[in-house]
Amino acid sequence: MFKGHKRIGFWGITALFALFASSCDQPPVTVGPLFIPLYEAGEQFSFRGLHAVDDSVVLVGGSEGSFCFSLDAGIHWEFIQIPDAPESQFRSVWALDHSRFIAVSAGAPSYIYFTEDRGAQWSRVFSDTAQSTFLDGITFANDTLGWVFGDPVNGRFKLLRTIDGGRHWAEIEGPIAIDGEAAFAASGSSILYHDSTLSIVTGGTVSRIHLSPNQGKNWVAKWLELPQGLPSQGAFAHDWHDGHYIIVGGDYLYDTAALGNAIEYDPESAYYSAAEKFRDLPYSSDVVSAGQNVYFTGTAGMYYADSALYELDTTAMHSLAYSGKYVFASGPKGRIGRVFQGTRQELNELKRVVDKR
Repeated sequence: MFKGHKRIGFWGITALFALFASSCDQPPVTVGPLFIPLYEAGEQFSFRGLHAVDDSVVLVGGSEGSFCFSLDAGIHWEFIQIPDAPESQFRSVWALDHSRFIAVSAGAPSYIYFTEDRGAQWSRVFSDTAQSTFLDGITFANDTLGWVFGDPVNGRFKLLRTIDGGRHWAEIEGPIAIDGEAAFAASGSSILYHDSTLSIVTGGTVSRIHLSPNQGKNWVAKWLELPQGLPSQGAFAHDWHDGHYIIVGGDYLYDTAALGNAIEYDPESAYYSAAEKFRDLPYSSDVVSAGQNVYFTGTAGMYYADSALYELDTTAMHSLAYSGKYVFASGPKGRIGRVFQGTRQELNELKRVVDKR
């Protein structure tokens, strides 16, 4: 299953279990959140594409044509290098079910690949060799309707649409861009579909959120109070949490600097605020809502917030995905992991399963 790639267990987890040892008659005690590393493909791979279709099936895409998937919540991984794409960076991936997967490459040439048999056979369903094309993210409204978007070409963000579950893609008119405005493919989370609204967040000379209430036909843009003005600055990702968007970013060249890197935006009132609890958050390439918590990641480490902000782990990771039960993370050096929160007994069982592989 691992095809020669390194399998890893918990970092320092033995000491953790000694600390949490308890007798059977004590009530269950909640442990976490803790970041648990599960897989490492190798230092040559950078994993930025990440999507969890449910609590079992997780996809990861990365550099050098790499693609991974797990069918058991990240315990075991199948590693693939997509044929005819050895130099592609699959920074955006999507699973429609347990067999139909989509991989989107950033940069030129830009490709979209589709498989309906878990990667046994791949079809190149979109190709653009123009140097100006750079695809940034993918999202779906349901199992047939979806979009891929990219950096502006001729004054508009590139926007592709599928109405047959990713088998065919057609270009439609994207939102208007300001000169120097662009998007980031740092995690594939700069595009989102939620509650009938398609949204895109941007950076560069200006940071904005573009909102479409009618599946990309019309757009409204709102300015965001995030670092902006330089190519390395802006909004990198967003997710919906508790009635509003949480939008994150910063300046990736100054990844430890807390520059006001997260805001809350309410599209109903068009009101946004830089929440005090996010004040110390460093540059973040991704954000995900998971129940009452919000998780952040970037090259300076991983964080989570409820009523306050906490450091989760110092490991650099690029992307996050929430399955409804688990938060997954992918990052540099081919790393994939999972956030654990549960009882000591559940943590002990997870350790047993991982160490048994």
